[in-house]
Amino acid sequence: MFPGSVPYVDDVKSSWVSGEKERCVAKGLNLTHGMTVFVTVKCVNNIELARTVTSSPVYISLDNPQANTAALEIDPITLTSQHDFFAGVASTVEVQSNQSCLQFHWDGFEDVSQIIGYGYEILDSFNNSLTGWTDAGYRTMVTKCGVPLSSGTFAEVGVSAVNSGDHWSDTISKFIRISATSPSLTGLENSLFVLKPCRMR
Repeated sequence: MFPGSVPYVDDVKSSWVSGEKERCVAKGLNLTHGMTVFVTVKCVNNIELARTVTSSPVYISLDNPQANTAALEIDPITLTSQHDFFAGVASTVEVQSNQSCLQFHWDGFEDVSQIIGYGYEILDSFNNSLTGWTDAGYRTMVTKCGVPLSSGTFAEVGVSAVNSGDHWSDTISKFIRISATSPSLTGLENSLFVLKPCRMR
């Protein structure tokens, strides 16, 4: 058996003769994260007739996916969001009135050894999990319903990516405030005060 590489690609290990008919083990390889490896096997019979086959690609995955360029957004499921009332105010937390569904999307996770899926979790204001860690597959947008959201509290969404080596990225997260009730009135009468300008002498 002659493990090596496909033509025109640098050899990871020179060919050698296997001591077994159906398997071989290659040790001492200098493999790095993100490398793609192929194995070529040559079988020779007693009359020197040979056949060569090359494996499907094997992706070497040793590190976690990178999350420093990833971004997560929560899309408020409500008639209006807080931004409609406080346009231009920096760092305003999104608000929604729906108490059972959250919709969110993400992008920007990176990995040279291929990202093969994502997972997410929704927490309440007390850091209790409302969904458990959930497999999102290849999706980058989720609408999750049946979540027990309480008015006057916050919900936190966390998302991570997993690569072909089953290594998970750091979790990115974002908050949204749940508000399903109108502000209460004090019952006091409104008063209007007009301040007259004064001139300093």
